[in-house]
Amino acid sequence: MTAPERPTFQASVLLVDDNAANLLALEAVLEPLGQRLVRATSGPEALRWLLQEEFAVILLDVQMPGVDGFETARLIRQRQRTRYTPIIFLTAHNRDEANLVQGYAVGAADYVVKPFHPDVLRWKVDAFVGLYLQQQRLQRHEAALWERERRMLEQQGELRFRRLVDTMPQFVWELLVDGTIGYANRGWLDYAGLTPEQGRQWKATLRCLHPDDVPVLRSAWQVAQRSGQPLQQECRLRRAAGEYRWFLTRTIPERDERGQLMGWVSTATDVDDARQAVETLRAASEAKDMFLTMAAHELRTPLQAARSYAHLATLKAGDTLAPGMDKALQGLHRSVNRMAKLVENLLDVGRIQRGELDLEPTALDVGALLRDVAEHFEPLTEGQRIELDAPEGLVVPGDRERLDQVFTNLVSNALRYSPEGGRIRLAAREEDGRVHVEVVDHGLGIPGGKLEHIFERFSRAHGVSYGGLGLGLSIARGIVERHGGRIWAESPGGEGSGSTFHVVLPAAQDKPAT
Repeated sequence: MTAPERPTFQASVLLVDDNAANLLALEAVLEPLGQRLVRATSGPEALRWLLQEEFAVILLDVQMPGVDGFETARLIRQRQRTRYTPIIFLTAHNRDEANLVQGYAVGAADYVVKPFHPDVLRWKVDAFVGLYLQQQRLQRHEAALWERERRMLEQQGELRFRRLVDTMPQFVWELLVDGTIGYANRGWLDYAGLTPEQGRQWKATLRCLHPDDVPVLRSAWQVAQRSGQPLQQECRLRRAAGEYRWFLTRTIPERDERGQLMGWVSTATDVDDARQAVETLRAASEAKDMFLTMAAHELRTPLQAARSYAHLATLKAGDTLAPGMDKALQGLHRSVNRMAKLVENLLDVGRIQRGELDLEPTALDVGALLRDVAEHFEPLTEGQRIELDAPEGLVVPGDRERLDQVFTNLVSNALRYSPEGGRIRLAAREEDGRVHVEVVDHGLGIPGGKLEHIFERFSRAHGVSYGGLGLGLSIARGIVERHGGRIWAESPGGEGSGSTFHVVLPAAQDKPAT
């Protein structure tokens, strides 16, 4: 049995001579070497060949018209790629010292004088070709070693990465471009009770997905595949014991340095406990809202009866009331009205939460509405005044009663939180097709940590010191947003710095004539 032949590599030899007969003779001498022989009849042609490919050795005639051998050699040595390519000069002159010095000065590796012995020339060329081929073999061997080492490092890196991924509490999948599962980490296999082979099968994986979540997840995955964009979805995954738990899945594309899609990486994080906590809080909140709504409805009837009885007692007694009884009845009437307002606020909060706040919009002049609100608070306590800067003609499509409720609440708060008196400013202007209303006071201001929470239910910037349930601003926000507007507050935060409440509402498209 013969040993397999080693792969052979063929070298190229460049023959440069302006005489065709000389080139033919060189080919005849070197043909037994079995290498590729390339002809060039001038220095410039030789340089063009050197731009195209690499040569093991160059046989270069010294005496050529135009660019001679010495100049050609000098140009060859100027290029980095051919700086060390061996050059054998061929000359018909004797080996005089001047020619030798000039030849070796421009980079000659050897010198052959014509007529030359064929075997000697062949041996010299064969030596250079052998060195070249040996160098090529070494380079190929070195490249193969580097490639083998690179693959080993990649395999070791992938092994370390997978060991790290196997210790993660999250589930991890590696997907190919078409979605085929290439790898599933140990956390998922242990959770679902799958073997590594089953973990790479979509059929086994889908059996662990809740049936109700399969269509949604499949549709979202198809969209992600078409767009190449990340995917985030919640779904239920079944553990080996049969229990389903909620997980947040994230799938991101993996791309190379050119941006080409190479595959996908998908993770799943257990959010079941968090979802249950949220559901518990939501249920408690709904139960609380239902209780408050029911309590408000139950209080509405007796309060209305108390208000009617107090009013009836005042009418019946007329001028015969005992001293002090008229003040008592007035106090009772005020208390009943205050309780009735709190009940209505509770009912409004419930309507807003359920999306049942009904509006009866009309073409509403904001300036006229603000004047009515300001007049409602007259007469004011000593040291307080309301300044109005609201021109007529600022019309919005709105429910007058509900917007009156909003601005009355804002002005009431401004007066309440200005205990030392001061100026309350109501201003309105039109901006880019919207009506912008500002309620400005110079009172206590809003602490910085409370500013972003004052529109939440039962939130009070200054605690219980100033009364109220903390529902007014929450109701105001619900009404304004129901009108397609926006409400927010600004305050430097320091005591006595005051605050500014902004309400922006869409202006009416067709304003009525004024």
